Amino acid sequence: MIWYKNNDSDIVVSTRIRLARNLNKTPFPNALKDTKEVTEKIKNSILSSNSTLSKDFDFINLDKTPYIRKKQMAEEHLISPVMCEGSGKSVMISKDKTMSIMLMEEDHIRLQIIQKGYVLDEAYSLASKVDDVIEENVEYAFDNDFGYLTACPTNTGTGMRASVMMHLPALTMTENINKVISSAGGLGIEVRGLYGEGTKAYGNLFQISNRVTLGISEEQSLDRLKNVVNQIVDMEKKARELLVKNSRYDVEDKLFRSYGILKYARSISSSEAKSLLSDVMLGQNLGIIPKEGKINPLECMVVTEPALMCDGEDLPADERDKKRAELIRNNI
Repeated sequence: MIWYKNNDSDIVVSTRIRLARNLNKTPFPNALKDTKEVTEKIKNSILSSNSTLSKDFDFINLDKTPYIRKKQMAEEHLISPVMCEGSGKSVMISKDKTMSIMLMEEDHIRLQIIQKGYVLDEAYSLASKVDDVIEENVEYAFDNDFGYLTACPTNTGTGMRASVMMHLPALTMTENINKVISSAGGLGIEVRGLYGEGTKAYGNLFQISNRVTLGISEEQSLDRLKNVVNQIVDMEKKARELLVKNSRYDVEDKLFRSYGILKYARSISSSEAKSLLSDVMLGQNLGIIPKEGKINPLECMVVTEPALMCDGEDLPADERDKKRAELIRNNI
């Protein structure tokens, strides 16, 4: 099931493993005059394989896909925002939406596993199995000294980006989040916003991922990431305990005010909704606010994104804000 549905995870919301791969002796996508032949070769390596995976994926030609649908897939984190632009791109998505294989993004292949909760080892194991199925039928660009060769040098080596999405409202409220970001950076770990590089941490959701891919194994990279994530989890838990212990009345007032606005607002922007939903999510995890809605706050954050919420309609911003408020009122 897709990562945000029925997701009651607390601090670590989701896990993602992404592998970047390219075909041997083949120009990178930005240098290919025609991507069709390479796309077909990769597509057939999965759909025509003897693996049980061959029946798991649906192939989507993004050139023939409406822009609004591409935006919806990006909002669900099934494709990157880059895949919404340009031509010659495709994606293969598993029927349960836990796996996606982006074709002709920055690299020929961007294999992604995204699952709810803190499951780095399980997600990597699945990504490795899918990777092996593809490699049975195509030859990867690989160097004995450098590892997997990628369009961007920062991915060369393992070609792996492992990340977890973390909900860190207490560290943000206590103004300790910048210290966490700085400390993680010193350990070779990147902290980004909700939609990755260059985006903000709306709803106090942060992506924590490995930075180093060269001169290190996948297992070592995962161990480093888990070590930092475990420390951040402990810091967030302690920050929540201190907030409740030292400022319970003020904390409850803030969280219930957010809950009240969401329950009765008639118009609300995407950024404000995420901020308030983060408060409700924290309140529910602390046992302060009851879990009585049809869907949880995390799912509300995703399904009220512009493209997913409008379901094909091209609504002006003020109409989207009204519809977002209505959807939240009816579900929170």
